[in-house]
Amino acid sequence: MVSTPAIKKCIYFFDIICLLLAAVLIGFGTYILCTNNTNDVASMGAYGYIAIGVATFVVFIFLNFGAIRENVGCTVTFMVLMVIVILAQSVIVFFMIVGRNSVASNISNTLDATWEEELKNEGAMSIYEEWLVCCGRASPQDYIVSGRLPPSTCFTNGNQNAAEDLIETGCRIKFEDYWRHLLNIFNILGCVLIGLEVLVSVFALCFCISMGNDRRRSYY
Repeated sequence: MVSTPAIKKCIYFFDIICLLLAAVLIGFGTYILCTNNTNDVASMGAYGYIAIGVATFVVFIFLNFGAIRENVGCTVTFMVLMVIVILAQSVIVFFMIVGRNSVASNISNTLDATWEEELKNEGAMSIYEEWLVCCGRASPQDYIVSGRLPPSTCFTNGNQNAAEDLIETGCRIKFEDYWRHLLNIFNILGCVLIGLEVLVSVFALCFCISMGNDRRRSYY
């Protein structure tokens, strides 16, 4: 049978991984809030990632305290809270997966504001056009409609005289795809975190059983 110290080491190992994943999710949610003019839908998505991470940090306090002190009560408290948290996190991740397109679309509204700024001050869109290799909000036609020619950032080699090098894809769709890709990655991380939490809960149960066996043996 696996010894109590061995189980404790396994708990610490997966504890560190879970806390790192939780920190990454909190960081991503904070990144969304700090770098974009988010509306209600986008903000809810950001707070969802933050909530998943914070819940992990709070609950794992009981696990660490129980493992360090070899306290059955704290470990049992962790398992009860962990079940509740896992269910809540699963619901959040489910809605994040189902609503990722809506969240990505709402976050991408930031680009619309940049396009409005471009109409007033030329060059505002250049950072998106160079980064995402795109042109205009929806297409190069946006510039033409506004009475301007597409800028050099709309051409693959920067040469406005080479019509064949004009980038036809608009920045809005590229920016939305970028966020959709990021959301997919972090939704997967959320699922991985939940899976590891289930595994840690199993180790916590084994830890309680092992501590109980150690105490019974000490009576003889």
